[in-house]
Amino acid sequence: MFAGRYLWWMLMGIGIFLFATLSLDYITWLMIQLSGCGDMAGACEPALRLISGVLKPACIWTAIGILFMATLLRLHTLSLIWFWGPIVAIWFVASTPILLFIAADAAALTQPATLALLPVAFLFLAAFVTYLMFALEDGDIPLAASVPLRLTLRLTAVYGALAGVAFMPELSRIAGTLLDMPALSVVIALAQPYLQTVLTFGTGSMAPAYAVLAAFIAALAASLLPHAAAPQPSRSAIMLRRLRR
Repeated sequence: MFAGRYLWWMLMGIGIFLFATLSLDYITWLMIQLSGCGDMAGACEPALRLISGVLKPACIWTAIGILFMATLLRLHTLSLIWFWGPIVAIWFVASTPILLFIAADAAALTQPATLALLPVAFLFLAAFVTYLMFALEDGDIPLAASVPLRLTLRLTAVYGALAGVAFMPELSRIAGTLLDMPALSVVIALAQPYLQTVLTFGTGSMAPAYAVLAAFIAALAASLLPHAAAPQPSRSAIMLRRLRR
């Protein structure tokens, strides 16, 4: 999936999510007012159950699915799927609870406490999907040509994935339920505190995680500098290379 198409699908997924989060409740209220079912007790219940219980969750999960699949297809196009695919999958899983929470309570978007509790995996994911929107196509070397920069990106990304696993309280319950393995839930719940201690270097603070996040963002930005400085190939040259293949 090339950059323009990736951007289009990402905007589509974000638009569906924002529609379900911010607009659907107002549309529901308007429909109730126009239909007049509010004048009769219980007359609006079927419509409310359909919208709140079926349509809204369907829109939210569709949006998350579009964002996830578009990112994987973009990584496949750039030949980065084998390493970055599992990393991105972990980031998406760790970010899903906060997305569902925001979708259930749109007012949480304006609450500083909610913004402060954003999972660090969500911030890694936001930085990475933004990077993928840049046009890194034929002839380019995405995610850093230099070995030190590429190593920095990979190490910080692995840290971000481990942080997503360590700081996701729902992970043990979700894993045990989906795989029908209660013992796995116990193992994850016992391992998470130790992993948190390792990732925070025993401080119990999120400062190390944010420092690694800053290094990850800086490395992504640095990897774009050679691409920005290099002359861009013409459209005819790109089409010629594709025809030769």
